[in-house]
Amino acid sequence: MPKPNTNTIKVEGLNEVKRALKKLGYSVKESRSLVNKSLRPAAQKAKKALKGKYKYRTKNKVPGQRYDASTKTKTVGKSIADSIGLKTAKKSKFPSIYVGTIIKRLNPTWVKGKKSKNLPAMLIEGTKERFHKSGKSVGRIEHMHDFPKEVVDQKGTDIANTAQRDVMKMLDKMIKQAGFK
Repeated sequence: MPKPNTNTIKVEGLNEVKRALKKLGYSVKESRSLVNKSLRPAAQKAKKALKGKYKYRTKNKVPGQRYDASTKTKTVGKSIADSIGLKTAKKSKFPSIYVGTIIKRLNPTWVKGKKSKNLPAMLIEGTKERFHKSGKSVGRIEHMHDFPKEVVDQKGTDIANTAQRDVMKMLDKMIKQAGFK
C-alpha cells in the first residue's frame, strides 16, 4: 500500500473563516462547501502545474499500452498527466481539495478477480522485481521523481496566496450579503 502523500499546501486562518461563517448563520456543511468553492481556483493552479510536470517530464513513457485481440491492434491508454484531477473531501471535517492522480482514470486491469496496478500507477510508485509464470524475470520499474513536491516547492506560495485571496473575497461577500457592511 502506498504511503500517504505529505506534499500539502496549507492555507492559514480557515478556522477563523469557519467561525465567521457560523456567526453569519451558515451550518458546518454549508460553510465547508463555500470554503471549498473558494479554494477551487487555487487547486486548479496546482492541477495545471502538476499536469505539466508529468506531461513534459515523462514523454518517453508509454501510458498503458494494451493489445486488443479482437481487432488485433494495440491501443494506448491515458497517460499519467491525463489522470491528474481534483478530489473534494466531502466527508472530511475540514474544507480541503486534493490534487493528484485519480485511480478511476488510470485504465485499471483485473487479475484473478482483483484490481491490479496498471502501468501509470506502476510508473509513479515503482515495482519490485517482477517475474513471468515460467520464472523469467521481467525486470523492475524505478519509481518516478516526486513531482508533487516540486510543484509545492516552486508554486506553493503562489497557490497559497491565491487561496487566501479567494477565501477573503468569499468572506467579504458573505458579510455584505448579511448586511454588516
